[in-house]
Amino acid sequence: MNDKDIPLANQKVVYETLLTADSYVVAQTTVKPGGETQWHHHTHVSDRFLVVRGVLTVETRTAEGIVSRQVRDHYTVDQGVVHHVKNETADDVIYVMVQSGGASDIVLA
Repeated sequence: MNDKDIPLANQKVVYETLLTADSYVVAQTTVKPGGETQWHHHTHVSDRFLVVRGVLTVETRTAEGIVSRQVRDHYTVDQGVVHHVKNETADDVIYVMVQSGGASDIVLA
């Protein structure tokens, strides 16, 4: 999948694939101020986020609800969990994402 073809990507959410292997993908995502992804889930993969700049807000449709992660924090969204990320700050947020567990997909909620 080309980074430009990712349905969650837009002018405020920019993906850069760093590594693709048989069972995992590593990408860097920049979320500009006010940017957010659409609500979605993954059928086969889990997302693991490591924040390297700023404060990332991750929302899930689970009892956990909203979590904010800062630099050096990490967060895992298990397969099938509906979620989205957003930047509620005035500065860019950058995180590294590892998707693993199977074929990568994005199912919009």
